[in-house]
Amino acid sequence: MIDPGDFRVESFAYKDLLGQDKWESFTVTFTSLTVVGTPTYVGRFRRVGKKIEFQVSAVASTSIASTAGTTYFMLPTTAMGIAGEATMTNRTTNVAVGVGVVDVTNSRCYPPAQVASGNSFNISGWYEA
Repeated sequence: MIDPGDFRVESFAYKDLLGQDKWESFTVTFTSLTVVGTPTYVGRFRRVGKKIEFQVSAVASTSIASTAGTTYFMLPTTAMGIAGEATMTNRTTNVAVGVGVVDVTNSRCYPPAQVASGNSFNISGWYEA
């Protein structure tokens, strides 16, 4: 039997064996996202050691637009460390939109600028928790 104080209890392999590394959903709420219509947002995240991996889907009903440095959503858990990373892709056209910013000082993700579009977008990234 493994002692709960053993370092292996927190390892990715041990959590995977127990099925504890599964994706969990979180509510995505954008601030300063320009929206026409009623878009659908889906968010999920998982912890891998001290690293959090997250994915967000934004599906426009009419159009959505983001402004770099102004548009953001809250991360699913409190961010720590020095930095994280996020990227945004256009799922409709299969084109990379750009790199976003994970701000560990306020636990926000700022996606890159995107002109008004009726397409679907994915944002994925990581940070330390």
